[in-house]
Amino acid sequence: MVEFKNWVNIIKEEVKLAFSNNKDLLFFSILVFIIPLVIGYIYADQISSYIQPVVENFEKQVENGTVTLTTHSLFLNNFKVSLILYALSALGGVLGLFVLFNNGLFIGFYGNGYDLLTYIILTLPHGIFELPAIIISTTGGLVLLSFILHFIYNLFYPDYSYVDIFDPYFSDVKISAKQRISAAFNKNKNKIKESFVLLCVSVVLLLIAATIEANLTIPFAYWISSIFGNAMAFI
Repeated sequence: MVEFKNWVNIIKEEVKLAFSNNKDLLFFSILVFIIPLVIGYIYADQISSYIQPVVENFEKQVENGTVTLTTHSLFLNNFKVSLILYALSALGGVLGLFVLFNNGLFIGFYGNGYDLLTYIILTLPHGIFELPAIIISTTGGLVLLSFILHFIYNLFYPDYSYVDIFDPYFSDVKISAKQRISAAFNKNKNKIKESFVLLCVSVVLLLIAATIEANLTIPFAYWISSIFGNAMAFI
């Protein structure tokens, strides 16, 4: 039991560090998602020609059973999106942010088809987990990209505190390529761990979101509707 508590404390600390050390990237990712979401909702008519094909494709996937409203299907679908965001953010940054931007635009546009209260009730139960998850996965990819860029930089400009050389600026000792690689990796390796931790948090949130969306969202909507005397039509 004590060992389990220790593991829980370690995990909590690693998650805390991953978020606190990368809060600027996280905040940036939030903006990249929230701003287009608002734009998509307010200016739905103006961007209809751009987003409508995406909406129709999604609805077609639901109709033909490619995407079903089950925990397994919803999780796999969202997990694929999360991995795409993570990979594209790590590989190019701009590509991942573009996909995140489009996701925000899509969700805002889709919500315009409902009155605001109805849309919030239909998305809130699972959305409070799902939306942060895709933002966090993007942030995780950006953190991995940060590792790659800083690693390359330190290959050319080593941090000698990570190299076992007494005084490189005033000695004839030359740093080898192996030492450069080792020093660059040691200086930035925490970014790899933090990136992976953020991805894991995203996956856990997506699993929770899929479970809620498949089993609780619609019953919750009907329950709210019954409270208001069926004044609100959800389906």
